[in-house]
Amino acid sequence: MATTSGERSLDELLAGPLDRDNYDELTALIYDSYASVDLTDERIKQMTARLEGAKDDEQRDLSEKLGILQLARGNYARAAELLGAVRTRKTAAHFLGRACLKMRREREALSHLETGRVSDEDLDTDVLMVEAHCELRQPEEAEALLKAHAKAEPSAGLLYARGRVAECNGDYGEAMEHYEGALELEPEHAPSLFRLALNCDINGEDERALELYRKCAGLHPTFVGALMNLGVLYEDHGHYYEAIDCYKRVLAIDPRHKQAQLYLKDTESSLTMFVDIAKTRRMRRLEEIFSLPVSNFELSSRSRSALERRDVTTLGGLTRLTRDELLNERNFGDTSLEEIEQLLSRYDLELGEGSGAEAGLLAGLDPVVREKLQRPVETLDLATRARKCMERLEVKVIGQLIQHTEEQLLAVPNFGSTSLNEVKTKLAALGLSLRSSDPG
Repeated sequence: MATTSGERSLDELLAGPLDRDNYDELTALIYDSYASVDLTDERIKQMTARLEGAKDDEQRDLSEKLGILQLARGNYARAAELLGAVRTRKTAAHFLGRACLKMRREREALSHLETGRVSDEDLDTDVLMVEAHCELRQPEEAEALLKAHAKAEPSAGLLYARGRVAECNGDYGEAMEHYEGALELEPEHAPSLFRLALNCDINGEDERALELYRKCAGLHPTFVGALMNLGVLYEDHGHYYEAIDCYKRVLAIDPRHKQAQLYLKDTESSLTMFVDIAKTRRMRRLEEIFSLPVSNFELSSRSRSALERRDVTTLGGLTRLTRDELLNERNFGDTSLEEIEQLLSRYDLELGEGSGAEAGLLAGLDPVVREKLQRPVETLDLATRARKCMERLEVKVIGQLIQHTEEQLLAVPNFGSTSLNEVKTKLAALGLSLRSSDPG
């Protein structure tokens, strides 16, 4: 099979040692496309297999290269494990410091970054160390590191470091100016995007914060802090599904991230409560509307006769009919049809909605929840007895099913506790449940 130019470039880079000079090139190649990400993961698997049988220098070289590759893929814990085995090497120590910094292990990061220093004026290392000192609330140590670069040409990294020190000293306006300056030089400078977003977040500038967090979270390798804060901001605005997605992305990177685990659990609980309350309120209102007798309304004799022949006694039953079904009734024409449609429109209902309740129940719900309720009941893959029950009750979609109580299902012939448990389990997997027998 032919090899693409992108694959050749990545493999050519992996054929030699990985270091600070080609790390940016490495990340650009990895995230060039979905195919390049898949290729990288395949190379990681191959190198991991080789590492198991390697010895001496080959083992150390592989550990270092694989550790840097894992860091570039955002697998920080695995990167630290691999690089820790060869931490006496300067290159390995530098990238180990980066991994520790990503995992909020700042004191370890400082030690490893110092070991990996290549000169007294190593700006890249000093920027990282400034970040670590500021996280530890040590502005004096951070300022001391920046003195060596007082006359250096401005760069995104240097402006970011100055911003961190200013922020650590409480000079937030100055800090934001530095972050803005860094982004003018390098629009996708992730650390500056994050700190600027954080300051906007703290100052109540939610729209700007969301914009910056989203941009930062979309960069590679993934900026975990941006994802966490973006998730919290989404929660504040009631966007629970987006928040859950953020926390799950963090856990995909670090399954042991305790804060993400906690936030995910809390958000899922909030979402369940929100959906249940919204569903209950809408269902109660719909039950009232759908139980209204058609005899309560002034209809022409032709319309009443047609509904009597169809054994339709409530508004809920009326919504199950289609326009064609009514027009096929004798002595029922366009005038009678218009009369029926005007009656239903008073309650935002239409003919031919299946149960009618589905449309009302779904109104205003989150699109993800709406999609679940609109799925055909066949997608639950129920056993024969449960399927027969759905047919008897004329349940076509999941939104109709959840309007029934356990007692109503159990009243259907040949539907027992085993079938009931099956239905409840399938619904629970979707975060749904049957209607309570006592809605009050």
